[in-house]
Amino acid sequence: MIEILLIALVAGGVIYYLYMTFKEYLGNEENQKRFNQEKITEKQETLPPQTLESKISQSEYGVLAGILGYVANADREICLLEQEMAFSLLQDMAKELQKLGNKQEVFEELKKIFISKNYDIQKLCEDFSHFSKGEYKKKIKVVEFCFALGYADGILNEATKEAIIDVAAMLELSNEDFNALYEDFDKSNEVEVSTQEAKEIFGDYQDLYQRYEELIKEGKQNILDEKNLNKPITQDQLTILRKIQKSYEILKNSSSKVE
Repeated sequence: MIEILLIALVAGGVIYYLYMTFKEYLGNEENQKRFNQEKITEKQETLPPQTLESKISQSEYGVLAGILGYVANADREICLLEQEMAFSLLQDMAKELQKLGNKQEVFEELKKIFISKNYDIQKLCEDFSHFSKGEYKKKIKVVEFCFALGYADGILNEATKEAIIDVAAMLELSNEDFNALYEDFDKSNEVEVSTQEAKEIFGDYQDLYQRYEELIKEGKQNILDEKNLNKPITQDQLTILRKIQKSYEILKNSSSKVE
């Protein structure tokens, strides 16, 4: 019994000595920095290197691409104008994320997120709320763009409307702000375009689809630009985009008839 007690006392003394020695070591500021840096380095070495896909999916724009994809795919059908508006914005995002890799590769990864149809919308909105903490207007802009996508084909269907309501609620938009957006977009935006007007809208071009993409990029608002946070996407702007879409369909049909 006495021997066990002596061993315990010796062991306790050794542990106390080591603790005091380590405490004294960390008491030195340079030693503490070195120790912390070694811990960080050790942790980094044990973690697998991040892929381009994971870097993008965990970024603010990757999360935003998922939110927009959730809304666009809510009715399981994306019209051409809706797709082009979204892809044009994804290209703007890819430009902002060029530090992560080649712009085209980044764009392709963002497209995968957008069309994946595998969304945890609650997690996406929580992550975006974290990225946009203290930037309420940015959240309003996202929901506004969701409405623009929803009305791209002229009518907001029930499935898309419910998806937008989900996003707005999870981003904690006020009822007043949500209703204001809804009322602004909840108008008939069916447009009529003559063949002559379609030609005037498109002007000279060699590739019809390429010109269509250019016009959509020029006509849609870049919601990533801080200068646009206080500029609403108006009904007139959406009408312009609808006219571009209608013109494209007219010119595409007329060219196929000629062929």
